[in-house]
Amino acid sequence: MPEPLAETVISKLSVHLGPHVARMTVKSFAKKVGAQEHLTADHLPRLIEEIRPMLNVMIGKGASDSVVADIERATAAR
Repeated sequence: MPEPLAETVISKLSVHLGPHVARMTVKSFAKKVGAQEHLTADHLPRLIEEIRPMLNVMIGKGASDSVVADIERATAAR
């Protein structure tokens, strides 16, 4: 069974933010984009749009672009 979408995003963010901060980031921003219970593929573009500025500040634009690309690749089939 594939892992839930949120766990995929968390695993990609964890590389740069650490697991706790990655989990809190997804939880916080998922609520902001309207994903109250479960993050779905429909929420993903807005989630990425919302977290990108924070990632740019925290890890730099190049690393941010790389993480976003990894998330998009890992979630493309959903």
